[in-house]
Amino acid sequence: MISLGTIDSDVSSTAVTEYLNGLRKLSGEPWVKLRGEKDDEWIVPQAPPSAPAGTLKVRDLQQCLKDAGFMPFGKVDGICGYRTRAAIRLFQEYLRVVDQVSDIGFPDGKCGPKTSAHLVKWKTAGRKADWVANPTAEYKDWMTLLENVKAHYLAMPSGILKKVNAFAKPTDTVKVADWDFDPGKTHLIGIRRTPAGSAAPAEQQFDDVFVLLVQGMVFKFFGSTDPGAKSKDVTAYPFLVPGQHSFRFGWHKLSDAAQVYHALKPLSTITATPSGVLVVRSADLLLTDKDFEGALEANTTINIHWGGIGGPKVGGWSHGCQVIVGRSYINHHDQVVNCSKFAALTYADLGKTNAQGVYQTRGAYSVLEDLVTALSGSDNVVRYMLLSERDLDVNAEAILNRLKL
Repeated sequence: MISLGTIDSDVSSTAVTEYLNGLRKLSGEPWVKLRGEKDDEWIVPQAPPSAPAGTLKVRDLQQCLKDAGFMPFGKVDGICGYRTRAAIRLFQEYLRVVDQVSDIGFPDGKCGPKTSAHLVKWKTAGRKADWVANPTAEYKDWMTLLENVKAHYLAMPSGILKKVNAFAKPTDTVKVADWDFDPGKTHLIGIRRTPAGSAAPAEQQFDDVFVLLVQGMVFKFFGSTDPGAKSKDVTAYPFLVPGQHSFRFGWHKLSDAAQVYHALKPLSTITATPSGVLVVRSADLLLTDKDFEGALEANTTINIHWGGIGGPKVGGWSHGCQVIVGRSYINHHDQVVNCSKFAALTYADLGKTNAQGVYQTRGAYSVLEDLVTALSGSDNVVRYMLLSERDLDVNAEAILNRLKL
């Protein structure tokens, strides 16, 4: 069984140390172990005492995944790290959803005899994932939307974007002229939906849409771009400002050493002088033009992270972060994919086996995490574009038909 932390027997301790030091540089955290799914689960890379018959070596596994398009930029180094685990889970999810293979179960990122056998079949057939070198028409529609939005706000910047453009201090929020929509990079779009009526909602709901653009594909997720609760030490709700923001691989809930979970964090938090993304504050849960007249605040704690399975209310899942729920997503074939059978309800359930014997992950959020980790290039930046529903009007027919809003 190959899982996170498994290494081939001939991988040297020097190679492992170099790998872990590379991760420290990538994530900005001073750890010399790998973070597992469960609370307080830390993994030291090591070779298993013996490999069961039919199980690939780590290098063989990595080469198969690379050739099949599941980790195009990954190294074949004999170390099962985060990228290799992500590629395993993506392959398992592809078998489950696209190929509708019945014997694979649910994606757990562990490569045993069944996953190995399917990979060998793919290798023998020279098969590749259907997204390899095959950008979809929908991908082009979304990229066109982004370029049109940029052109619109360059010509007629909104009041809040004028303030972003004038913000003089360092920030991970990007000025309009520098919005980067390079199709070779990874883009995540958050679409903040407008609440019905003019009164502030009593509670926020998971009713926003997230669109991931990666390697010519489009995946859609659900969650909230708004806070559901206030932190204990503040008097107003922080709302991320619209526009583009730079995020990178990192970790959430660092204040609790046992509960450390994957997140996308503002890019500069890896540096000695973190600046953060820009937010405005509102006294209630309704963001209005009046709130946008307030002061901009650079905030290092606004992450993109998991929001549970997706209950009716956002609540404490977000204190201003962008949160994505685990119940379901829409894949690159425009199929609605149900993840509820393996999506954990709470942090305490992660990495455990439920009553049906199913290993629990963050469900749809894990799919997003795996797509970003396995398929992104080397710059480790996710360009996050926060839009409002009104911004879709610049490419209304194509995009609204895609979203079915």
